[in-house]
Amino acid sequence: SFHERRLYEDLMRDYNNLERPVANHSDAVRVKLKVSLQQIIDVDEKNQIVYVNAWLDYTWTDYKLVWDLTEYGNISDVRFPAGKIWKPDVLLYNSVDSNFDSTYPTNMIVSNTGEVHWIPPGIFKISCKIDIQWFPFDEQKCFFKFGSWTYDGNKLDLQPQEGGFDITEYISNGEWALPLTTVSRTVKFYDCCPEPYPDLTFYLHMRRRTLYYGFNLIMPCILTTMMTLLGFTLPPDAGEKITLQITVLLSICFFLSIVSEMSPPTSEAVPLLGIFFSCCMIVVTASTIFTVYVLNLHYRTPETHEMGATTRAIFLYWLPWMLRMKRPGVHLSYANLPSLFCMRPKRHSESLMRNIKEAEANDSRNNSIDVERRVAHLMHSHLGNGGTATFNLPMSQVPAVDIGQQATLLILQRIYHELKIFGLSDEY
Repeated sequence: SFHERRLYEDLMRDYNNLERPVANHSDAVRVKLKVSLQQIIDVDEKNQIVYVNAWLDYTWTDYKLVWDLTEYGNISDVRFPAGKIWKPDVLLYNSVDSNFDSTYPTNMIVSNTGEVHWIPPGIFKISCKIDIQWFPFDEQKCFFKFGSWTYDGNKLDLQPQEGGFDITEYISNGEWALPLTTVSRTVKFYDCCPEPYPDLTFYLHMRRRTLYYGFNLIMPCILTTMMTLLGFTLPPDAGEKITLQITVLLSICFFLSIVSEMSPPTSEAVPLLGIFFSCCMIVVTASTIFTVYVLNLHYRTPETHEMGATTRAIFLYWLPWMLRMKRPGVHLSYANLPSLFCMRPKRHSESLMRNIKEAEANDSRNNSIDVERRVAHLMHSHLGNGGTATFNLPMSQVPAVDIGQQATLLILQRIYHELKIFGLSDEY
């Protein structure tokens, strides 16, 4: 329109966009900033980057951009493209974007009072130190840090607007809850320059939602670890016994690799979930080792192995007593438990000793019967001829191994002496 064109021409006459909008060069331009958070797009824990969609709301007063409404057809505001009029060189200090300034160059709204509104939207990539110690029950504190790149505090006074961090239009994130947002203003002095440099810091207090990790990582890991107990219920000669333990161990390693991919490669802290998976892997590894040991014991034979004293005390006395197990014919109590390391090793078990004694008794009985048969044969052969028989029984033919055989020898000697009394031994 005619009034709008005339207004633009009058406002831009003798206007320099490099000049700060202050009447006195010693005054500072007061710029107010507000951040309207729209969405937390993603939190990259591995690279420690947070992707955020937000709008920046700048407000300042330009004394050269003032007009009377009645002179210009009651036009209350006009728009200027970015770069047409002066704007503050405020940047995001902790940006990791390759372009550094990731805002869209929108138009600036100028009212008849000289107040300028500039609301550039942007997708911001901010660096944020991720503390993974309590992952996935962690809380993170990230921030936007804005400040002028070239103007010090004496030339540009950066202040937060009322309600400096606006989340009324915030779209809730499925992984992160946003319980708190704060804003603070700090003034820094650098070694290069004596002037103050103010900056505004907008804090995001984020809390991770743990439902996803509980159902997809923690619960499967617990159930998988509990499956190791099933391996001890299988019979020792089952081929699936060791296969089950190794399968569970590989599953835990897979879950641990998922956590390592999600966590940043740092040695400052180990995530809580990683510690949990490591403990589960240790338990499963120990179960696998014990399973191999049980199989090794199962396939041992008395011909190749002999149970040691310490092993006997542990598995036949201490473990049954601790597990409240009962052995047939044996009463287990703490008072009659043997020592673990001070026992003298026995050469044979009680059953083996009993078998040896029975075998020796059978040999003694058989030897006695054999000797009696030989004596009876000699007596029958010589007495049947009507003559006298002399009993000359070589002692080397009588085995003397134990006390029973010695007793048999004494009996034979007594029979021999009785035969001599009757004169039967003269012929021999």
